[in-house]
Parts: sequence; structure tokens; C-alpha cells
Amino acid sequence: MDVPPHPRDRLPGCGLAAYVVLLFFIGSAGAVGVVLSWSTLITGSEALAPTRLSYGGVIDPAVLRPMRNAKLIAENEVPDAFHAETPDGAAACAISSGKVLRLSPSGAQSIALGDVQSVGMVGENVRIAGSASEITCVFREGEGGDSFLRMLERR
Repeated sequence: MDVPPHPRDRLPGCGLAAYVVLLFFIGSAGAVGVVLSWSTLITGSEALAPTRLSYGGVIDPAVLRPMRNAKLIAENEVPDAFHAETPDGAAACAISSGKVLRLSPSGAQSIALGDVQSVGMVGENVRIAGSASEITCVFREGEGGDSFLRMLERR
């Protein structure tokens, strides 16, 4: 006796197609994650560049070493604001312990914040004039010279 086929036996198979669709969605999610990770790395690397104005606690200690060697900051001191003009910190400006500090190949300078008579922008650079000396901190575009100026104006 012939048994008629069950109606579900006449439906086309969907198992392989469903598996392919599932793999496509998982692969797409992975590809989107990789693209987002790479874009974050590329755009975020500039934010942590040693030449951008930053809080001293996030700066590599090796970049702070030249200022410590010049006795501008103490061994355990963390600057409130730090800007390395060179990646190795051989030329840098900082605000720390109530002073504006500058290290350059020509030497170390400091002006107490109480002695600051004027601050201003000269191009991208920040000029700080004290009663006895003057400091010019060299900034390139996008390195935070305007923020450094605002910090000095508030103090």
C-alpha cells in the first residue's frame, strides 16, 4: 500500500540557505567590528601624541625626564598641563606648581604665575611675559595652544 507523502515533505529545503544567511550576518558583524576598531586606532592615535597639550599624568615618563633633569619639575611631580614641542621632550612647556615652565635647547626658563603680566597668541604660539623674562611656547596647529592660553588666562 502506497502512503501519500506528508505535505512537509514537499516543501523545499531551507536548512542550507538559513545556515548561509546566519554565517553572512556573523561575518558582517565581524567585518564592521574590524573597520570600527581600525578607525578608532587611526583617529585615536593623534589624541595621545606626545606633542599635544595634555595632563602630565598621561605623559610617558621618558618624555618628562628632560624637564626633571633640568630641575624644572621634581621627580614625583606631575604637571597640570604639559606640551612637548619635540617627541622626546627635549623642548617642552608646562604649567606646574604655580609656574609656567619652558625647556628648550637654549636652557630652562620659569615664570611664577603671579609674575605673569601678559599672555597672548603669536600665530599658533603662546607668549607669556613676566616682570623679568618672557617665554614663548611653540605649538603647531591642533596641538592645543589656544587651550594653553585659556589655562593661563584663568590663573
